[in-house]
Amino acid sequence: MKKMKQFLLYKLIFLFLSVSAFSADDGFRGKVGFDIKGFKANLQPNIGWLVGGRWGGYFGTSQVYMGLAAYFGAPTGLSINQEKIYYGGLTLGVDHSLSKSVVFEASLLLGYGEGQMRQFNFNERSHYVVESGLGLGFGLGGGWRMILAGSYLHMANAKNFSGPTFGLRFQLRTSASRKPND
Repeated sequence: MKKMKQFLLYKLIFLFLSVSAFSADDGFRGKVGFDIKGFKANLQPNIGWLVGGRWGGYFGTSQVYMGLAAYFGAPTGLSINQEKIYYGGLTLGVDHSLSKSVVFEASLLLGYGEGQMRQFNFNERSHYVVESGLGLGFGLGGGWRMILAGSYLHMANAKNFSGPTFGLRFQLRTSASRKPND
């Protein structure tokens, strides 16, 4: 188990460094965001909550980005001591401005996840997590955006921790350019 965790850590570090290498324009364009989500586990009547964050870097001057994301929370809304879910991984997405203030975003997360519900004696792990999502938002000024997002989280071999999510993402788009040397 320790070797598996080390392998995942090294893999995340490699992905982080490789994302930085994809910045082909003269400055790094990226985004960082914080999510607050409602979560409806497939076989459960209650709605839980998730919080997390994501970071990404754009490919050159395009609107396509790649990055990392991680989330945790309580799948049915009980105390985090009684139940928990966490997942994360590599994200790939695209955002597109529909007007000066409205933006559309589509993303895909591929990674690892785990969940536990003590009341039902569930303890499931998934080495294959896929979360596809869509979002529609607007600019708040200064590079900040607020996005209403929905997604479906699928955790292979963990059906009790798969289901739809919905919520808010607060995101900052960054851009740093370098001046050419004369």
